[in-house]
Amino acid sequence: MDAAEKASMTLAKMTQRAGNVFPNYLAFTKEISQVGPIDHKTQELIHVACSLMSQCDMCISLHIQSAASLGASKEEIMQAALLATAMGGSPKIMQMHYVFEELEDLFD
Repeated sequence: MDAAEKASMTLAKMTQRAGNVFPNYLAFTKEISQVGPIDHKTQELIHVACSLMSQCDMCISLHIQSAASLGASKEEIMQAALLATAMGGSPKIMQMHYVFEELEDLFD
């Protein structure tokens, strides 16, 4: 099962088990991404960096896929990830294997 499938399964369970809390969270995140001056590709690059900082392997994979689908290059995605490692130090460097795996799957 790849990261997208795992995430989809998790989100479905959250919808079933979290009552109104999870749909409200989704509405909040949707609204944030639609309002403001930052384009969607840049938002996804920010999400790549935040995913790395959060050490969420499914998030890393999903946001790299989303950034690539919005036209982000391998180099742009790598820079976003490296900016996170600059802020997060060694623990974030260890999370880079998820970035490398996803980039290899998408671009190589």
